[in-house]
Amino acid sequence: MKYSDKMVADSGGFVPFLVGPDEMVLASVALANIAQGDRIVLSLEIAWERLHDWDSGELEIMIREGTETGTVIYWNMESCFLRARSMERYTMAGGAAAAQRYYLIVRSAEKRARITGPYSLQGAVYAP
Repeated sequence: MKYSDKMVADSGGFVPFLVGPDEMVLASVALANIAQGDRIVLSLEIAWERLHDWDSGELEIMIREGTETGTVIYWNMESCFLRARSMERYTMAGGAAAAQRYYLIVRSAEKRARITGPYSLQGAVYAP
């Protein structure tokens, strides 16, 4: 591993909060020492639940590159009946920039999700 960064919010370390229709940044990581051919691995985890007003919850999860409004490099729509722990590992080739910031972003168009924690974004750069 050439470089790594992580941002973690443990459950109990914050009051659970509603996710609405506007994009919300949960975490970001800055990676450096990226060379052509390196492997970049981004790992996310989000514990969340549906609101009691709904039969199911929905949470849209994105990772954006560069800025909070930058290019979406990962997207997924998650659903649950009560509670969920969404975990994903995304791998891509590096080399476009020697350093890059990545943002973990969520939204719920109909306010069907509450973040309960923990949530995290971790990134690492590996040589070929």
